[in-house]
Amino acid sequence: MKTTRRQLILGSLASLAAAGLNPNSGKAATTLNSQPKSAKSSGLPASLKVKALVIGSGFGGAVAAYHLGMNKIDTLVLERGRRWDVKPGQPGPFTTSKNTDGRALWLSETDLLVTDGPKDPLKRYTGIVERYNEDGIIVWTSSAVGGGSLVYNTVLLQPSKANFEKVFPSSVNYDQMNRDYYPRVVEMMDAGPIPDDILSSPSYLGARVFLDYAARAGLPTQRINTATNWHIVRKELQGKLEASASAGEIWYGGNSGYKNSLDKNYLLKAQQSGHVQISPLSNVTSITESGKGYKVNVDRIDESGTVISRHTITCDYLFMGAGSMGTTSLLVKAKHKGTLSRLSNDIGKYWGNNGDTFGSFRTSSPAGSTTGGPAHIVGLDYQDNPYGPQTVIGFPQANNTEDSLIFLGMALPEESGYWEYNDQLDRAVLHWPTIQSSEAIKNLEKRMEYTLIKLANQVAPASAKKAAVDSVKVSVGATAHPCGGAVMEKACDSYGRVKGYQGLYVVDGALVPRGTAAANPALTIAALAERCMDHIIKNDIKG
Repeated sequence: MKTTRRQLILGSLASLAAAGLNPNSGKAATTLNSQPKSAKSSGLPASLKVKALVIGSGFGGAVAAYHLGMNKIDTLVLERGRRWDVKPGQPGPFTTSKNTDGRALWLSETDLLVTDGPKDPLKRYTGIVERYNEDGIIVWTSSAVGGGSLVYNTVLLQPSKANFEKVFPSSVNYDQMNRDYYPRVVEMMDAGPIPDDILSSPSYLGARVFLDYAARAGLPTQRINTATNWHIVRKELQGKLEASASAGEIWYGGNSGYKNSLDKNYLLKAQQSGHVQISPLSNVTSITESGKGYKVNVDRIDESGTVISRHTITCDYLFMGAGSMGTTSLLVKAKHKGTLSRLSNDIGKYWGNNGDTFGSFRTSSPAGSTTGGPAHIVGLDYQDNPYGPQTVIGFPQANNTEDSLIFLGMALPEESGYWEYNDQLDRAVLHWPTIQSSEAIKNLEKRMEYTLIKLANQVAPASAKKAAVDSVKVSVGATAHPCGGAVMEKACDSYGRVKGYQGLYVVDGALVPRGTAAANPALTIAALAERCMDHIIKNDIKG
């Protein structure tokens, strides 16, 4: 499928989650400026000792920082991305899907949502999303204070108990997660389902079409808990704020401020404790064991990616919250280089794509496919799908054709990827089976096709129904939900303690075994981090 940058292809459409560190970004930045300025220019000392250090500020790192702050533990959070503050009454800071510029991309000159066809060069910038072209798969991650919470669909979907227990070890009790940790995250992020008045508005036609098809197909649905400020969406619909959510602007942030992102709750409260500081544009390049603690090398960069200073930070406790891609690549590098030589051989294994697929079909009539965001309705095809449980979430996409419905699919992970360090490239590389080589990947495609055909069969009249079924397309070559690489009960225990080391923890998507049980990972990663931090604060941290 060919496309221009402004006509995005099916495979590009994803809920962008999990914060990550770029294994190449330090190297790329130094080629722009081989003479970094003095450490004084960045506001961070050349050498610094802290009690606790958190790498990454997404759903795992933010939760860790919050609990450390609430327990009066002096903590520094390192985030490679910049801050994106929405200020009332002022133009929003984000680019848009309809008029994309360099703010969309992490130190890249081509639009990450293009896989083929012409690529318009963009200004190189420390933008909000990075595309990894790995061996066998494309992976999207975020770069920002608040991580994936700025670029995802605000979806906080809780997996079912049956699906959860098929994926996670028995040491993680679903009933406890359901009783304590999932509700805690939903409350902190002020999440809730789309209200009736917004759902019935003209901008949300796509949601109503999805609900109609699902009802006639006998597909169970629910309104998703989303970390969306629906009061702001109402103001958008009333013309009092820039149309952002209602206009289908999701991936590159929300200029109206409709997202209840982590910088507005967990990270804000962490900083308000007086014990947590956040250092943006701080890219970690290596981790080394140092006495009873850890030494972390950091490049401070400007917004063009130029290294302005280099720093060494030592800490007693180190929390990895850089996302599956960032955390895994740093640990694989440390094991290969011998700076953390006792890491388990399971580091870099059991990586998964969360069972992600992307699909669409044509309806032959207006389907509201370009407006009405973020995602708000989920279909749960768990009982009748012969290929296994399938979750589908409908979402809008700017520049889509008006008679299409677009879906993100998520399933139980059945395939594993692995990481290894490539000396020639001087970075960790992810290897993932392709649809041509893996029956499990083929099954993912069949599972999603089955559910979409079930929905497409509800299109009327009969002539349009056949066209809808014939138009069903599914893509399996990309994910926005990377999971695994430092998995619980393998490389770590179930509370994120890295085996072989004291005071080293994984609290992000790298801890998850291949995927979060037919749900997007945001809620489960944050809930697991809550569980980990409850245990770690009580049993490990010393004043």
